[in-house]
Amino acid sequence: MLKKITFKKIAITSMLLLLAIILYNYPEEINEPIREKTNSKINIYLIDENNFVAMTEIPSKDLKNINDKIFNLLNSLIINNDNNSLPKGFKAVIPKNTRVLDYELKDGILKINFSKEILEVDEENEDKMIESLIFTMTTIKQVNKIMVFVEGEHLNKLPKSHKQLGLYLDRSYGINKIIDISSINDTSLVTVYYLSKMDDYYFIPVSYITNDSSDKTEIIINSLKSNRLNNTNLLSHLSYQVELMNYEATEKEISLDFNSVLLDSVYQGKLKEEVKYAISYSIMDTFGVENVIFMIDSIKIDEFMLDN
Repeated sequence: MLKKITFKKIAITSMLLLLAIILYNYPEEINEPIREKTNSKINIYLIDENNFVAMTEIPSKDLKNINDKIFNLLNSLIINNDNNSLPKGFKAVIPKNTRVLDYELKDGILKINFSKEILEVDEENEDKMIESLIFTMTTIKQVNKIMVFVEGEHLNKLPKSHKQLGLYLDRSYGINKIIDISSINDTSLVTVYYLSKMDDYYFIPVSYITNDSSDKTEIIINSLKSNRLNNTNLLSHLSYQVELMNYEATEKEISLDFNSVLLDSVYQGKLKEEVKYAISYSIMDTFGVENVIFMIDSIKIDEFMLDN
């Protein structure tokens, strides 16, 4: 009897040891499908609790068809349409009962035709509504510009303030705009992505419209190095000692070469997400590139590429 008990203990111990070895050698393969499923998200621009137009995420519902993705995003921007899927603390801005009558994507231009209820937006939010529409729909890689129609008529001005709108709308429209100009000539627009936090961190883009003729890349890095936007709760995790030593730009890509202080933001050979995303989104919005490469003393350490 003692031999049988001893043999059973040895057998159980051996099985547990074998299972531990298998799990140790193959953790990624076992966990990968679960991680992929939970990370099925798409970016959207909604109003946060401080009334900023902020970038957050909603479930993508594994939509593969471009038309389904467009419809899903447009529907999520309308109050009470599909708002159960919106993150806590965020809200849509297009007026309730607005309907998407039809839309068409051709040659990078998305034409959206809304019902007349969209004109019921209040004056405080009408500009934010356009910002939300532009920045949300251009998260789709195939969409470069949008056109807004109401009952088939082009929306050429905001309904309450009567601010004029261009025929085509893209990210040069700006978002959460800070305007500091002495002349309407020679203006410059730079969009910087700051951090804010509710339950988790999320990004709030701020567009600076100025007469500043400084290099836009340096403006972005210097703005993020300040660590906090004045009189707000918007933050940056980029050290004030980080210096941009050089950069090279092509039509689709920018390589940024920093001093070694950036290493303080590197974990396991990669930039911390808060730093990488803040710089990348800022560079992409300002210059229209699709890929940002990070270097330290001319050695590549990381990169960020659009994938929507």
